[in-house]
Amino acid sequence: MSGVFGCYDIKGSKQDVTRDTYYGIFSLQHRGQESCGIAVNDDGSFLVHKAAGLVTDVFDEVTLSALTGTCAIGHARGGSPRENGTDAIQPISIKSRVGNIALTSDSVIMNANRIRDELKDQGAIFQTNTDSEIILSLFSRNRIRTEDCEHAILETMKEIHGVYAMIFMTEDKLIGVRDPYGLRPLILGKLGDKYYISSESCALDAIGCETVRDFLPGEIITISRDGMSSLRYDPSVEKKDGKVCVFEYVYVARPDSVIDKMSIFDSRYRVGMALAKESPADVDLVIGAPDSGNAAAEGFAAGLGAPYGSGLLKNRYVGRTFIKSTQQQRELAVRMKFAALRTAIKDKKIAIVDDSLVRGTTTKHIISFLRENGAKEVHVRLASPPVKFGCCYGVNASSETELPASSKSIEEIRDMIDADSLAYISLESLRASLNTIDCGVCSACFDGNFIAGKPEDDEESIHKIKYN
Repeated sequence: MSGVFGCYDIKGSKQDVTRDTYYGIFSLQHRGQESCGIAVNDDGSFLVHKAAGLVTDVFDEVTLSALTGTCAIGHARGGSPRENGTDAIQPISIKSRVGNIALTSDSVIMNANRIRDELKDQGAIFQTNTDSEIILSLFSRNRIRTEDCEHAILETMKEIHGVYAMIFMTEDKLIGVRDPYGLRPLILGKLGDKYYISSESCALDAIGCETVRDFLPGEIITISRDGMSSLRYDPSVEKKDGKVCVFEYVYVARPDSVIDKMSIFDSRYRVGMALAKESPADVDLVIGAPDSGNAAAEGFAAGLGAPYGSGLLKNRYVGRTFIKSTQQQRELAVRMKFAALRTAIKDKKIAIVDDSLVRGTTTKHIISFLRENGAKEVHVRLASPPVKFGCCYGVNASSETELPASSKSIEEIRDMIDADSLAYISLESLRASLNTIDCGVCSACFDGNFIAGKPEDDEESIHKIKYN
Protein backbone atom coordinates (compact mmCIF):
# COMPACT_ATOMS: atom_id res chain seq x y z
CA MET A 1 0.00 0.00 0.00
CA SER A 2 0.98 3.63 -0.42
CA GLY A 3 0.11 6.99 1.10
CA VAL A 4 -1.65 9.80 -0.76
CA PHE A 5 -2.12 13.41 0.29
CA GLY A 6 -3.53 16.59 -1.23
CA CYS A 7 -3.97 20.24 -0.25
CA TYR A 8 -5.96 23.08 -1.85
CA ASP A 9 -6.24 26.72 -0.73
CA ILE A 10 -9.65 27.87 -1.96
CA LYS A 11 -8.69 31.55 -1.53
CA GLY A 12 -5.79 31.17 -3.94
CA SER A 13 -2.99 31.70 -1.44
CA LYS A 14 0.28 29.92 -2.20
CA GLN A 15 1.46 30.05 1.39
CA ASP A 16 2.42 26.68 2.93
CA VAL A 17 0.48 24.51 0.44
CA THR A 18 3.60 22.64 -0.70
CA ARG A 19 5.05 22.44 2.81
CA ASP A 20 1.79 21.08 4.18
CA THR A 21 1.90 18.41 1.47
CA TYR A 22 5.51 17.66 2.36
CA TYR A 23 4.60 17.18 6.02
CA GLY A 24 1.60 15.14 4.92
CA ILE A 25 3.57 12.56 2.97
CA PHE A 26 6.29 12.60 5.63
CA SER A 27 3.61 11.57 8.14
CA LEU A 28 2.53 8.81 5.75
CA GLN A 29 6.07 7.51 5.26
CA HIS A 30 5.18 4.29 7.11
CA ARG A 31 2.91 3.36 4.17
CA GLY A 32 5.79 3.31 1.72
CA GLN A 33 9.52 4.00 1.70
CA GLU A 34 10.61 3.24 -1.86
CA SER A 35 9.84 6.59 -3.50
CA CYS A 36 7.88 9.79 -3.09
CA GLY A 37 6.87 12.91 -4.95
CA ILE A 38 4.88 16.14 -4.99
CA ALA A 39 3.05 17.84 -7.88
CA VAL A 40 2.02 21.48 -7.56
CA ASN A 41 -0.48 23.59 -9.51
CA ASP A 42 0.94 27.08 -10.01
CA ASP A 43 -1.77 29.05 -11.83
CA GLY A 44 -2.39 26.22 -14.29
CA SER A 45 1.25 25.22 -14.70
CA PHE A 46 2.14 21.92 -13.08
CA LEU A 47 5.50 21.39 -11.39
CA VAL A 48 6.52 17.88 -10.30
CA HIS A 49 9.43 16.67 -8.22
CA LYS A 50 9.74 12.95 -7.44
CA ALA A 51 12.47 10.38 -6.92
CA ALA A 52 13.33 7.11 -5.23
CA GLY A 53 14.02 7.40 -1.52
CA LEU A 54 12.52 8.73 1.70
CA VAL A 55 10.70 12.05 1.88
CA THR A 56 13.54 13.73 3.77
CA ASP A 57 16.04 12.55 1.15
CA VAL A 58 14.03 13.57 -1.91
CA PHE A 59 13.06 17.07 -0.75
CA ASP A 60 15.19 19.87 0.65
CA GLU A 61 14.67 23.56 1.32
CA VAL A 62 15.64 24.61 -2.21
CA THR A 63 13.24 22.14 -3.83
CA LEU A 64 10.32 23.04 -1.56
CA SER A 65 10.87 26.77 -2.15
CA ALA A 66 10.70 26.22 -5.92
CA LEU A 67 7.43 24.25 -5.72
CA THR A 68 4.92 27.03 -5.14
CA GLY A 69 1.22 26.85 -5.94
CA THR A 70 -2.33 26.97 -4.64
CA CYS A 71 -2.86 23.21 -4.87
CA ALA A 72 -0.58 20.20 -4.40
CA ILE A 73 -0.72 16.41 -4.26
CA GLY A 74 1.85 14.02 -2.82
CA HIS A 75 2.65 10.35 -2.70
CA ALA A 76 4.68 7.97 -0.52
CA ARG A 77 5.07 4.71 -2.40
CA GLY A 78 5.47 1.20 -1.05
CA GLY A 79 7.27 -1.58 -2.89
CA SER A 80 5.42 -3.60 -5.50
CA PRO A 81 6.84 -6.30 -7.77
CA ARG A 82 4.08 -5.40 -10.27
CA GLU A 83 5.14 -1.80 -10.66
CA ASN A 84 8.82 -0.98 -10.45
CA GLY A 85 11.44 1.36 -11.76
CA THR A 86 11.53 5.15 -11.85
CA ASP A 87 8.52 5.28 -14.17
CA ALA A 88 6.34 3.97 -11.35
CA ILE A 89 7.13 6.92 -9.06
CA GLN A 90 4.13 9.16 -8.42
CA PRO A 91 2.47 11.61 -8.81
CA ILE A 92 1.95 11.19 -12.55
CA SER A 93 1.20 14.29 -14.60
CA ILE A 94 -0.02 14.53 -18.21
CA LYS A 95 -1.09 17.21 -20.67
CA SER A 96 -4.43 16.45 -22.30
CA ARG A 97 -6.94 18.17 -24.57
CA VAL A 98 -8.77 19.36 -21.47
CA GLY A 99 -5.68 20.70 -19.71
CA ASN A 100 -3.07 19.53 -17.24
CA ILE A 101 -3.99 16.59 -15.01
CA ALA A 102 -2.00 14.98 -12.21
CA LEU A 103 -2.81 11.89 -10.16
CA THR A 104 -1.61 10.23 -7.00
CA SER A 105 -3.19 6.88 -6.21
CA ASP A 106 -3.04 3.91 -3.89
CA SER A 107 -4.67 1.44 -6.23
CA VAL A 108 -4.81 -2.09 -7.57
CA ILE A 109 -6.92 -2.47 -10.73
CA MET A 110 -8.07 -6.02 -11.42
CA ASN A 111 -8.74 -5.53 -15.14
CA ALA A 112 -5.71 -3.32 -15.82
CA ASN A 113 -4.14 -5.52 -18.50
CA ARG A 114 -7.33 -5.76 -20.53
CA ILE A 115 -7.96 -2.00 -20.35
CA ARG A 116 -4.38 -1.23 -21.34
CA ASP A 117 -4.63 -3.51 -24.39
CA GLU A 118 -7.97 -1.98 -25.43
CA LEU A 119 -6.60 1.56 -25.12
CA LYS A 120 -3.50 0.62 -27.12
CA ASP A 121 -5.77 -0.72 -29.86
CA GLN A 122 -7.41 2.73 -29.91
CA GLY A 123 -4.05 4.45 -30.34
CA ALA A 124 -3.12 5.23 -26.74
CA ILE A 125 0.57 5.28 -25.86
CA PHE A 126 1.81 4.16 -22.43
CA GLN A 127 5.13 5.05 -20.84
CA THR A 128 4.79 2.87 -17.71
CA ASN A 129 3.22 -0.36 -16.49
CA THR A 130 1.31 1.39 -13.70
CA ASP A 131 -2.38 1.41 -12.91
CA SER A 132 -2.20 5.17 -12.46
CA GLU A 133 -1.36 5.78 -16.11
CA ILE A 134 -4.32 3.62 -17.16
CA ILE A 135 -6.61 5.61 -14.86
CA LEU A 136 -5.33 8.93 -16.25
CA SER A 137 -5.76 7.71 -19.82
CA LEU A 138 -9.36 6.68 -19.16
CA PHE A 139 -10.09 9.92 -17.33
CA SER A 140 -8.72 12.17 -20.08
CA ARG A 141 -10.74 10.25 -22.69
CA ASN A 142 -13.92 10.38 -20.62
CA ARG A 143 -13.43 14.07 -19.82
CA ILE A 144 -13.94 14.92 -23.49
CA ARG A 145 -17.29 13.09 -23.45
CA THR A 146 -18.64 14.46 -20.15
CA GLU A 147 -19.71 17.80 -18.79
CA ASP A 148 -17.18 17.98 -15.95
CA CYS A 149 -14.27 16.20 -14.25
CA GLU A 150 -16.46 14.53 -11.65
CA HIS A 151 -18.59 12.73 -14.22
CA ALA A 152 -15.44 11.79 -16.15
CA ILE A 153 -14.18 10.14 -12.96
CA LEU A 154 -17.57 8.48 -12.48
CA GLU A 155 -17.35 6.98 -15.98
CA THR A 156 -13.79 5.87 -15.27
CA MET A 157 -14.93 4.15 -12.07
CA LYS A 158 -17.46 2.19 -14.11
CA GLU A 159 -14.67 0.85 -16.31
CA ILE A 160 -12.09 -0.07 -13.69
CA HIS A 161 -12.58 -2.96 -11.28
CA GLY A 162 -10.49 -2.85 -8.16
CA VAL A 163 -9.66 -0.98 -4.99
CA TYR A 164 -8.26 2.53 -4.79
CA ALA A 165 -7.82 5.82 -3.01
CA MET A 166 -7.02 8.50 -5.58
CA ILE A 167 -6.44 12.23 -5.68
CA PHE A 168 -6.73 14.07 -9.01
CA MET A 169 -5.40 17.57 -9.50
CA THR A 170 -6.73 19.54 -12.43
CA GLU A 171 -6.06 23.17 -13.28
CA ASP A 172 -8.89 24.35 -11.01
CA LYS A 173 -9.83 21.43 -8.76
CA LEU A 174 -8.59 18.90 -6.22
CA ILE A 175 -10.66 15.70 -6.37
CA GLY A 176 -10.47 12.73 -3.98
CA VAL A 177 -11.96 9.34 -4.84
CA ARG A 178 -12.56 6.28 -2.65
CA ASP A 179 -13.35 2.94 -4.27
CA PRO A 180 -16.97 1.66 -4.19
CA TYR A 181 -16.09 -0.94 -1.55
CA GLY A 182 -14.44 1.60 0.74
CA LEU A 183 -11.50 -0.77 0.98
CA ARG A 184 -8.84 1.93 0.84
CA PRO A 185 -9.06 4.61 3.56
CA LEU A 186 -9.37 8.26 2.55
CA ILE A 187 -10.06 11.18 4.88
CA LEU A 188 -11.06 14.84 4.42
CA GLY A 189 -9.56 17.63 6.55
CA LYS A 190 -9.82 21.42 6.79
CA LEU A 191 -7.81 24.27 8.27
CA GLY A 192 -8.88 27.83 7.57
CA ASP A 193 -9.18 28.27 3.81
CA LYS A 194 -7.33 25.04 3.04
CA TYR A 195 -8.84 21.62 2.46
CA TYR A 196 -6.86 18.41 2.76
CA ILE A 197 -7.27 14.82 1.58
CA SER A 198 -5.20 12.09 3.20
CA SER A 199 -4.85 8.32 3.49
CA GLU A 200 -4.76 8.62 7.28
CA SER A 201 -5.76 11.11 9.96
CA CYS A 202 -2.24 11.15 11.45
CA ALA A 203 -1.09 13.29 8.49
CA LEU A 204 -3.90 15.76 9.15
CA ASP A 205 -3.01 15.90 12.85
CA ALA A 206 0.62 16.60 11.96
CA ILE A 207 -0.26 19.91 10.31
CA GLY A 208 -2.83 20.81 12.95
CA CYS A 209 -5.95 20.64 10.82
CA GLU A 210 -9.40 19.36 11.69
CA THR A 211 -10.51 15.96 10.47
CA VAL A 212 -13.86 16.57 8.77
CA ARG A 213 -14.85 12.97 7.96
CA ASP A 214 -13.96 9.78 6.12
CA PHE A 215 -14.93 9.49 2.47
CA LEU A 216 -17.96 7.31 1.89
CA PRO A 217 -17.62 4.17 -0.25
CA GLY A 218 -17.52 5.26 -3.89
CA GLU A 219 -17.53 8.96 -3.00
CA ILE A 220 -15.98 11.67 -5.17
CA ILE A 221 -15.23 14.86 -3.21
CA THR A 222 -14.25 17.99 -5.13
CA ILE A 223 -12.44 21.01 -3.70
CA SER A 224 -12.45 24.19 -5.78
CA ARG A 225 -12.68 27.95 -5.36
CA ASP A 226 -16.39 27.36 -4.76
CA GLY A 227 -15.69 25.14 -1.75
CA MET A 228 -16.50 21.45 -1.37
CA SER A 229 -18.98 19.26 -3.27
CA SER A 230 -19.67 15.53 -3.34
CA LEU A 231 -20.82 12.95 -5.89
CA ARG A 232 -21.54 9.26 -5.24
CA TYR A 233 -20.81 6.26 -7.45
CA ASP A 234 -23.83 4.47 -5.95
CA PRO A 235 -25.90 6.61 -3.54
CA SER A 236 -27.72 3.52 -2.26
CA VAL A 237 -24.51 2.19 -0.67
CA GLU A 238 -24.34 3.43 2.92
CA LYS A 239 -21.27 3.92 5.06
CA LYS A 240 -21.98 0.73 7.00
CA ASP A 241 -21.79 -1.21 3.72
CA GLY A 242 -18.12 -0.27 3.25
CA LYS A 243 -15.38 -2.89 3.68
CA VAL A 244 -12.17 -1.18 4.75
CA CYS A 245 -9.07 -3.39 4.74
CA VAL A 246 -8.70 -4.98 8.18
CA PHE A 247 -4.91 -5.01 7.73
CA GLU A 248 -5.00 -1.23 8.24
CA TYR A 249 -5.85 -1.96 11.88
CA VAL A 250 -3.51 -4.94 12.16
CA TYR A 251 -0.35 -3.45 10.63
CA VAL A 252 -0.47 -0.77 7.95
CA ALA A 253 -1.82 2.35 9.67
CA ARG A 254 0.03 4.41 12.24
CA PRO A 255 -1.18 3.85 15.82
CA ASP A 256 -2.28 7.47 16.27
CA SER A 257 -4.57 7.38 13.23
CA VAL A 258 -8.34 7.00 13.31
CA ILE A 259 -9.87 5.27 10.28
CA ASP A 260 -13.63 4.98 9.80
CA LYS A 261 -14.25 6.08 13.41
CA MET A 262 -11.94 3.44 14.91
CA SER A 263 -8.70 4.33 16.71
CA ILE A 264 -5.85 2.17 15.45
CA PHE A 265 -4.19 2.08 18.87
CA ASP A 266 -7.41 1.18 20.68
CA SER A 267 -8.20 -1.63 18.24
CA ARG A 268 -4.74 -3.15 18.68
CA TYR A 269 -4.86 -2.83 22.47
CA ARG A 270 -8.26 -4.52 22.56
CA VAL A 271 -6.94 -7.36 20.39
CA GLY A 272 -4.12 -7.86 22.88
CA MET A 273 -6.61 -8.08 25.75
CA ALA A 274 -8.66 -10.64 23.83
CA LEU A 275 -5.53 -12.60 22.94
CA ALA A 276 -4.64 -12.90 26.63
CA LYS A 277 -8.07 -14.37 27.29
CA GLU A 278 -7.98 -16.75 24.32
CA SER A 279 -4.34 -17.87 24.55
CA PRO A 280 -2.69 -17.01 27.87
CA ALA A 281 0.97 -17.79 28.59
CA ASP A 282 2.97 -18.32 31.78
CA VAL A 283 5.72 -15.74 31.26
CA ASP A 284 7.94 -13.33 33.18
CA LEU A 285 7.80 -10.53 30.64
CA VAL A 286 5.65 -9.40 27.70
CA ILE A 287 7.34 -7.47 24.91
CA GLY A 288 6.13 -6.16 21.58
CA ALA A 289 7.72 -6.61 18.18
CA PRO A 290 8.37 -2.92 17.50
CA ASP A 291 6.56 -0.97 16.43
CA SER A 292 3.27 -2.37 15.14
CA GLY A 293 3.12 -5.07 17.84
CA ASN A 294 3.54 -2.71 20.80
CA ALA A 295 -0.08 -1.72 21.35
CA ALA A 296 -1.27 -5.34 21.23
CA ALA A 297 1.57 -6.33 23.57
CA GLU A 298 0.44 -3.72 26.10
CA GLY A 299 -3.08 -5.11 25.93
CA PHE A 300 -1.82 -8.69 26.23
CA ALA A 301 0.24 -7.84 29.31
CA ALA A 302 -2.70 -6.05 30.90
CA GLY A 303 -4.96 -9.01 30.17
CA LEU A 304 -2.46 -11.45 31.69
CA GLY A 305 -1.52 -9.24 34.61
CA ALA A 306 2.13 -9.71 33.59
CA PRO A 307 4.90 -7.10 33.32
CA TYR A 308 5.21 -5.28 30.02
CA GLY A 309 8.61 -3.99 28.95
CA SER A 310 11.24 -3.63 26.26
CA GLY A 311 13.18 -6.59 24.95
CA LEU A 312 14.15 -5.46 21.48
CA LEU A 313 15.88 -2.42 20.09
CA LYS A 314 14.84 -1.22 16.67
CA ASN A 315 17.10 0.57 14.24
CA ARG A 316 14.97 3.59 13.33
CA TYR A 317 16.83 4.06 10.07
CA VAL A 318 15.64 0.81 8.52
CA GLY A 319 12.24 0.82 6.80
CA ARG A 320 9.38 -1.59 7.29
CA THR A 321 10.58 -5.06 6.35
CA PHE A 322 7.19 -6.44 5.37
CA ILE A 323 6.76 -4.02 2.46
CA LYS A 324 10.15 -4.61 0.83
CA SER A 325 9.76 -5.80 -2.74
CA THR A 326 11.79 -9.03 -2.59
CA GLN A 327 12.50 -11.74 -0.05
CA GLN A 328 16.23 -10.99 -0.19
CA GLN A 329 15.56 -7.34 0.66
CA ARG A 330 13.30 -8.35 3.54
CA GLU A 331 15.85 -10.76 5.05
CA LEU A 332 18.65 -8.21 4.85
CA ALA A 333 16.45 -5.53 6.42
CA VAL A 334 15.50 -7.86 9.31
CA ARG A 335 19.14 -8.59 10.12
CA MET A 336 19.88 -4.88 10.27
CA LYS A 337 16.70 -3.85 12.01
CA PHE A 338 16.58 -5.55 15.43
CA ALA A 339 18.83 -6.09 18.41
CA ALA A 340 17.95 -7.73 21.74
CA LEU A 341 18.28 -6.13 25.20
CA ARG A 342 20.28 -8.84 26.98
CA THR A 343 19.85 -7.55 30.54
CA ALA A 344 16.07 -7.30 30.15
CA ILE A 345 15.46 -10.80 28.78
CA LYS A 346 18.26 -12.98 30.17
CA ASP A 347 16.93 -16.10 31.97
CA LYS A 348 13.32 -15.00 31.51
CA LYS A 349 10.29 -16.59 29.91
CA ILE A 350 9.27 -14.10 27.24
CA ALA A 351 6.00 -13.59 25.41
CA ILE A 352 6.52 -11.57 22.27
CA VAL A 353 3.40 -10.12 20.64
CA ASP A 354 3.57 -9.31 16.95
CA ASP A 355 0.91 -7.86 14.67
CA SER A 356 0.95 -10.80 12.24
CA LEU A 357 2.97 -13.59 10.75
CA VAL A 358 2.98 -13.37 6.97
CA ARG A 359 6.09 -15.11 5.66
CA GLY A 360 7.65 -15.75 9.06
CA THR A 361 11.08 -14.32 8.18
CA THR A 362 11.02 -11.48 10.68
CA THR A 363 9.53 -13.56 13.50
CA LYS A 364 12.10 -16.34 13.09
CA HIS A 365 15.00 -13.88 13.26
CA ILE A 366 13.55 -12.11 16.31
CA ILE A 367 13.18 -15.40 18.21
CA SER A 368 16.76 -16.26 17.32
CA PHE A 369 17.93 -12.88 18.68
CA LEU A 370 16.05 -13.43 21.92
CA ARG A 371 17.44 -16.92 22.44
CA GLU A 372 21.00 -15.86 21.60
CA ASN A 373 20.72 -13.18 24.27
CA GLY A 374 19.61 -15.49 27.06
CA ALA A 375 15.83 -15.82 26.89
CA LYS A 376 14.79 -19.02 28.67
CA GLU A 377 11.56 -19.46 26.68
CA VAL A 378 9.99 -17.53 23.81
CA HIS A 379 6.21 -17.67 23.35
CA VAL A 380 4.74 -15.96 20.30
CA ARG A 381 1.29 -14.40 20.26
CA LEU A 382 -0.10 -12.87 17.08
CA ALA A 383 -2.64 -10.06 16.96
CA SER A 384 -4.21 -11.33 13.74
CA PRO A 385 -5.48 -14.69 12.44
CA PRO A 386 -3.36 -16.91 10.16
CA VAL A 387 -2.66 -15.19 6.82
CA LYS A 388 -3.74 -17.98 4.46
CA PHE A 389 -4.55 -16.18 1.22
CA GLY A 390 -2.29 -14.11 -1.01
CA CYS A 391 -3.74 -10.60 -1.12
CA CYS A 392 -3.94 -8.89 -4.49
CA TYR A 393 -5.20 -5.60 -3.03
CA GLY A 394 -1.87 -4.19 -1.93
CA VAL A 395 -0.65 -6.24 1.04
CA ASN A 396 2.62 -7.30 -0.52
CA ALA A 397 2.23 -11.10 -0.52
CA SER A 398 0.70 -12.07 -3.82
CA SER A 399 1.54 -15.79 -3.80
CA GLU A 400 0.09 -18.26 -1.32
CA THR A 401 3.30 -20.30 -1.66
CA GLU A 402 4.95 -17.51 0.36
CA LEU A 403 2.46 -17.92 3.22
CA PRO A 404 3.21 -20.69 5.74
CA ALA A 405 -0.36 -20.62 7.11
CA SER A 406 -1.76 -21.62 3.72
CA SER A 407 -0.16 -25.07 3.92
CA LYS A 408 1.15 -25.64 7.46
CA SER A 409 -0.53 -26.30 10.79
CA ILE A 410 0.05 -23.95 13.73
CA GLU A 411 2.34 -26.55 15.27
CA GLU A 412 4.36 -26.79 12.05
CA ILE A 413 4.70 -23.01 11.93
CA ARG A 414 5.78 -23.03 15.59
CA ASP A 415 8.55 -25.47 14.66
CA MET A 416 9.49 -23.38 11.64
CA ILE A 417 10.04 -20.22 13.70
CA ASP A 418 11.48 -22.13 16.70
CA ALA A 419 9.02 -20.79 19.31
CA ASP A 420 8.09 -22.56 22.55
CA SER A 421 4.42 -21.87 21.81
CA LEU A 422 2.43 -20.04 19.14
CA ALA A 423 -1.13 -18.72 19.08
CA TYR A 424 -3.18 -16.45 16.83
CA ILE A 425 -6.16 -14.26 17.67
CA SER A 426 -9.43 -15.52 16.20
CA LEU A 427 -11.05 -13.60 13.36
CA GLU A 428 -14.15 -13.18 15.51
CA SER A 429 -12.15 -11.48 18.27
CA LEU A 430 -10.29 -9.32 15.76
CA ARG A 431 -13.59 -8.10 14.35
CA ALA A 432 -14.97 -7.55 17.86
CA SER A 433 -12.00 -5.33 18.69
CA LEU A 434 -13.26 -2.81 16.13
CA ASN A 435 -16.01 -1.71 18.47
CA THR A 436 -16.45 1.86 17.20
CA ILE A 437 -15.94 1.30 13.46
CA ASP A 438 -18.81 2.61 11.33
CA CYS A 439 -18.37 0.19 8.41
CA GLY A 440 -17.44 -3.42 7.71
CA VAL A 441 -14.02 -4.85 6.93
CA CYS A 442 -12.38 -6.88 4.17
CA SER A 443 -10.53 -9.83 5.68
CA ALA A 444 -9.66 -11.64 2.44
CA CYS A 445 -6.13 -12.47 3.57
CA PHE A 446 -7.65 -14.44 6.45
CA ASP A 447 -10.87 -15.88 5.02
CA GLY A 448 -10.40 -15.79 1.22
CA ASN A 449 -13.45 -13.59 0.55
CA PHE A 450 -12.07 -11.22 -2.09
CA ILE A 451 -14.83 -8.64 -2.23
CA ALA A 452 -13.49 -6.93 -5.37
CA GLY A 453 -12.48 -10.13 -7.15
CA LYS A 454 -9.01 -11.03 -8.34
CA PRO A 455 -7.00 -9.95 -11.40
CA GLU A 456 -8.52 -11.03 -14.70
CA ASP A 457 -5.32 -12.87 -15.64
CA ASP A 458 -5.95 -15.13 -12.64
CA GLU A 459 -9.37 -16.37 -13.77
CA GLU A 460 -9.33 -19.67 -11.90
CA SER A 461 -9.04 -18.02 -8.50
CA ILE A 462 -11.63 -15.27 -8.97
CA HIS A 463 -14.00 -15.10 -6.03
CA LYS A 464 -16.27 -12.10 -6.26
CA ILE A 465 -18.71 -11.10 -3.55
CA LYS A 466 -21.09 -8.21 -4.03
CA TYR A 467 -21.39 -5.64 -1.27
CA ASN A 468 -24.90 -5.19 0.07
